[in-house]
Amino acid sequence: MKLQDCRGHWALVTGASSGIGEEFCRRLAAQGIHLVLVARRTALLEKLATELRERHAIQTLVVPTDLAHPGSAQQLRAATAAAGLRIRILINNAARGPWGSFEKTSAETYEELVQLIAGTPIALCRLYLDDLASFGPSLIVNLSSPAALQPVPYKAVYSAAKTCLHNFSLALHGEWRDKGILVQTLLPGPTATELDAKGGAYKSELGEERRPPSEVVDESLAKLESDDPFVTTNKGTYKQRLFAGIAPTRMIIREVKKMFQAPPGR
Repeated sequence: MKLQDCRGHWALVTGASSGIGEEFCRRLAAQGIHLVLVARRTALLEKLATELRERHAIQTLVVPTDLAHPGSAQQLRAATAAAGLRIRILINNAARGPWGSFEKTSAETYEELVQLIAGTPIALCRLYLDDLASFGPSLIVNLSSPAALQPVPYKAVYSAAKTCLHNFSLALHGEWRDKGILVQTLLPGPTATELDAKGGAYKSELGEERRPPSEVVDESLAKLESDDPFVTTNKGTYKQRLFAGIAPTRMIIREVKKMFQAPPGR
């Protein structure tokens, strides 16, 4: 797939108000691609939309939505249909998740987390199938995580939800490739976004180094023409996947637990 062939068509980006989602919006707008910007923070979405319209002469539609709520995917689909838009590029980027002991977070929050990270992206892929299949080719990018590659104590629900999305996305690539829809599973390494701060991250063996979102998006877009189902910017992914596939389960849990051990009270 060549991004320049999508000029004048519409992309939908979730989590568009900051981080990787914002960077995707900037790169797509620079290619003359119109944008549906989706996140919870209306003011940030409006500001970004105005900037990109003025800079790149594109069209935008801002849809403030909390995708953690059941039915939000259907509401979003209805909004784009009412505007007469056909989506050629779908970027499922929105995510959040707490750090700390499982029992420190409410069941309601966990239900919303699973909906946001796995349920809503899966629903959006299904709801936009007709739009995506009407082009040749079209694109879905689903944001995975290193947490998807093994269980992560103290980020247990986030890890489980990302594992769901990761495997779904890879499977969908196999199903929809013949429809002309490229489904890319994008796994960034630690990235300088708001995810850690909003999740209450504490010092861990994950370290402090974070790559800029621009590098993640660069890697994703550079691999479009290769039809690659899995793109990672995490240089340690090979070792991580090997460890998760070969080491005894007891060892995996023990070693990952050490990396993310919660401090007292967390």
